[in-house]
Amino acid sequence: MFIKVRNLIHRYKIYSGKPEEETFKTALDDVSLQVEKGQFIGILGANGSGKSTLARHLAALLHPSDGIVIVGGYDASDPGQVLNIRKISGMVFQNPDNQMVGSLVEEDVAFGPENLGLPPEEIDARITEALETTGMSAYRFQSPHALSGGQKQKIAISGILAMEPECIILDEPTAMTDPQSRKELLEVMKSLNKDKGITIILVTHFTEEVRKADYLYLMNDGKIAAHGTVDLLSDRAGLVEQCGASLLPETSLIRRLRTAGYPVPEGLTTEEELIREFVRRGISPDKESSGAENDCLPKEREAAGRTGNAVIELDQVSYRYGTSATEEGTLALNNVSLRVMPGEFVALIGPVGAGKSTLLQHLNGLLEPFAGTVRYGDENLWEDKKHQADLRKKVALCFQYPEDQLFEETLLKDIAFGPKNHGYSQKEAEDMARNAMRVTGLSPELENVSPFTLSGGEKRRTALAGLLAMEPEVLVLDEPVAGLDGSGRQALFELLHRLNREKGLTVIFTSHSMDQVAEHADRVLVMKEGQIILDDRPEEVFRHRQLLRSSRLGLPWAVEFPEKLAGGNGEDCEDSMIRYPVPVSVDKLAEVLIKWSRNDA
Repeated sequence: MFIKVRNLIHRYKIYSGKPEEETFKTALDDVSLQVEKGQFIGILGANGSGKSTLARHLAALLHPSDGIVIVGGYDASDPGQVLNIRKISGMVFQNPDNQMVGSLVEEDVAFGPENLGLPPEEIDARITEALETTGMSAYRFQSPHALSGGQKQKIAISGILAMEPECIILDEPTAMTDPQSRKELLEVMKSLNKDKGITIILVTHFTEEVRKADYLYLMNDGKIAAHGTVDLLSDRAGLVEQCGASLLPETSLIRRLRTAGYPVPEGLTTEEELIREFVRRGISPDKESSGAENDCLPKEREAAGRTGNAVIELDQVSYRYGTSATEEGTLALNNVSLRVMPGEFVALIGPVGAGKSTLLQHLNGLLEPFAGTVRYGDENLWEDKKHQADLRKKVALCFQYPEDQLFEETLLKDIAFGPKNHGYSQKEAEDMARNAMRVTGLSPELENVSPFTLSGGEKRRTALAGLLAMEPEVLVLDEPVAGLDGSGRQALFELLHRLNREKGLTVIFTSHSMDQVAEHADRVLVMKEGQIILDDRPEEVFRHRQLLRSSRLGLPWAVEFPEKLAGGNGEDCEDSMIRYPVPVSVDKLAEVLIKWSRNDA
């Protein structure tokens, strides 16, 4: 065995707010596993289940409280053997900023090989190969800190690849990447595993990413809840859900079809088997349909009218990064015009580097446009800067990484900071903070806990609670569910929809998940190269298959599945538009399939 873990226990001290009290939390509780050299291993589980802690032990970045961790024959409990483990086992963290050390991309990728003492010519060759593998060669001489979150993740992976380890451990590596980049990175992992024999350990919430894994471990509350081959995902779907991982979409579809009384044969579990079953029955989309009989579309989710007074309006806004007297900066926004109406639920999508985060930071005045105007209601934001303080009370922005917004010593102080900073008394601010904690599902027991000891999901909810405590009118979220488990994603979107429905809160969010966008948004904006190239309801946006694929976005699974029934994936289809009804969720797909089945009958 390349990796042997026996009865591993890891405890860490947490800050309770009372110096006389020492509080410990058990992150790993009697964990045992084994990995053969050259295997592709998937580790699934909810936020706080211990996945990341386990991954750090496999890279010898943590010391076991008890138990044994052996990697490549080296004992992680022996300080003298830790360096040997780190040479053969490299880790890509959930937040790539934790691995950025150089002022240029090539310096960052060179850091590991330089510390291995390799000669300059070999380092240069490894940099070139690693960047080509991740598709980041064009950014070799740029600053990594000027890149988007997804681009930084690719650089972090490049840095590990350049060290040519025997094992690569990846902690949510695709959380901030666009769909095409996610596909490419997964292909890179598979290629490294199959072609070079590198052991891959992938920690993820996305079950789709471990379809081809050799073996899976499902974690819950610091323990191994189940382990086995990928059949585990369908055979024990209930347990998968209980542990916070999302179901495979085909598993959800089979469940919904059976609930509706559709006769899905027993033993049918995979997407390929499901497609063969429908093809055998002669069921496929009506390619001649104009889409007029679009009764699969949810009428209650039609986008709000675009007439009337906009809550936020951008008129021909452009923005450049890094502009100086000696050089012209990168054009991030190019003549963007946009009107957001009160009460809309808007998704902003686009490939990595399209300008999404830059656009969001214009909505509450964090960035000043180089050209064009930004209005909140009737106020020109940059014509009279006194409006900016009022704007930031009304338009709240949650950054891509929740850690960027956490800084106080306790959770309650952090959440109460915004209201207190805007003039509320200490008691009023704390009351508002407690109400926001209740709304976002944060336990009162966490009031005096340091926000930096929380799991990734808890940090995200804390950052969101800090914004909601100020009772904004517009909530702007940059990748709000990235890094959250399946139940966490569902809970957050349910909260956002409730606030949107009951309080009229306008919600604007970015996402790299086309499935989330299709299911939750009323309006979708598609960005590419700093411009908005498409703006419509999700049912209409996802008809543009070639435009979306050429923009590295792809289609939701529920939209791709009918294409596969029709005999292909649509990439070579002469018709760039989908003409049959477009289902925006697995539920709607089940309805459409049943309808087509009845028509064929």
